[in-house]
Amino acid sequence: MQTFDFVVVGAGSAGCALAYRLSENPAHRVLLLEAGPRDWNPLIRLPVGEALTIGGAIDWKFKTEPENGLDGRALDAPRGKVLGGSSAINGQLYVRGHQGDFDEWESLGCPGWGYRDVLPYFRRAESWAGEPDQTRGTVGPLKTILGRYRTPLYEAFLNAGAEKGYKVVKDYNQGNTEGFAWAQFTQEHDRAKRCSSAHAYLNAAKGRKNLTVQTGCHVTALNVNGNTCSGLTYVRGGRTESVSAGEVILSAGAYQSPQILMLSGIGAASPLQSLGITPKHDLPGVGQNLQDHCGGLIQSRCLQTMTYHQFRNPLRALGAIWDLYVNARGPLSVFPMNAVAFVKSNEAEPRPDLEFLFFPVATDIQGGSNRYAAFNGYAITWGIMRPRSRGSVTLASADPFAKPVIRHNYLTDPHDVKVNNEGLRIARKLNSAKAFDAFRGEEVDPGVQCTTDAEISAYNRRTMGSHYHPSGSCRMGDDDMAVVDPSLRVRGLNGLRVADASIMPRVTSGNTNAPSIMIGERAADLILNG
Repeated sequence: MQTFDFVVVGAGSAGCALAYRLSENPAHRVLLLEAGPRDWNPLIRLPVGEALTIGGAIDWKFKTEPENGLDGRALDAPRGKVLGGSSAINGQLYVRGHQGDFDEWESLGCPGWGYRDVLPYFRRAESWAGEPDQTRGTVGPLKTILGRYRTPLYEAFLNAGAEKGYKVVKDYNQGNTEGFAWAQFTQEHDRAKRCSSAHAYLNAAKGRKNLTVQTGCHVTALNVNGNTCSGLTYVRGGRTESVSAGEVILSAGAYQSPQILMLSGIGAASPLQSLGITPKHDLPGVGQNLQDHCGGLIQSRCLQTMTYHQFRNPLRALGAIWDLYVNARGPLSVFPMNAVAFVKSNEAEPRPDLEFLFFPVATDIQGGSNRYAAFNGYAITWGIMRPRSRGSVTLASADPFAKPVIRHNYLTDPHDVKVNNEGLRIARKLNSAKAFDAFRGEEVDPGVQCTTDAEISAYNRRTMGSHYHPSGSCRMGDDDMAVVDPSLRVRGLNGLRVADASIMPRVTSGNTNAPSIMIGERAADLILNG
């Protein structure tokens, strides 16, 4: 049995950052385990890679249970199964969140996680190619940039925001997200290629003899004796292997970190016993408090041929490919959501609770394929940033290769229904602006006949989707339902921590890749400083 000082489970957004920092000291022997393969797939590096990789070989391909708040629909719940984890298959948006998100964490029993505490880790992680600011990092492994593609349609969205009284800002990652802005992406500075957590951190750590990265390793159980975790067991190539560790850190994400804990007998005792799992540490909060961003969209026909629908023409598609590979710019240099906005659903909100994204392409909603639509159109989408609905991750069986049971309970809290409906009304208000007059055709989805609360709610239930930001299922805090303490130690156990989006007490008000990387960065210091 091999022995390491630290074993990190999951080479995703947080895990790669954590392994990189832990291995900076050559005296520390670090093992990073990933269930998926190495990130050799060339689709990963493409800016539009999300559309090409989700549902494929490097996606865990999870699904939720039928959701009562969505008329019984079960949603796809993709997660990256590859070095880089979900940072290898996401839309690459770089959004830290609002400073109030982290101050709220601190107020919820998480000292050391306020905005003033986490800002240095955001800065340490990144190398920002945009306008300098004291809040931005310039020498970190993670490359961040403004999107390289701008069109009159994107500009119309920003101008519509200004016309309707919203702020237009240069940089939403300086603490206060509120306003309309050009999007920021995790991409290389000199090439239009994705900068995943694996590309950023593991490439920089190549040659470190004290860092071992193993892929194809499916963790089946933590080795827990008494109140101490001394290592873990995993299957690789059909063979069962075990390692011992001074400390094990789970960075397997909001679905699988709680799954691994429960498979190891750590969780609510009674449900584990019913599955034939011997409870080793009764911790009822494991798998609870699951949160996600969700929302809907409106779609309109476009009067001008400047949407992505134009690339059905082979010559135009070849031109876009040329622009990407020769000039590192153009429509394929970004995932098609290069203009964003963070707004309040009402003035009583302390900070924005809706995120809007503008897509110069439409989706086939009415046909039910959810692929790009066969008409020239655009979409204004939104997501609820601070949902009150809570879900859970549980086990289907004691089989470590069975998929977890995921229930998000989307739109089961009346507050979320109200905010989601307001999202549609704000999207329509933006679309009615003069800035869109030259582009706006018929509203295809939901259509102008959809006006009442009941009609809008019904439309949203039929069409609302996940923003793929699961979090909160191993909540950090100081109460009985908390899973980890503010040092990320699993409460009541030695030698075991969790460091990924699952520890968020409440999901941040924006995309979760950037804060997950920050969690990995901060976790390293918490571990190394005792």
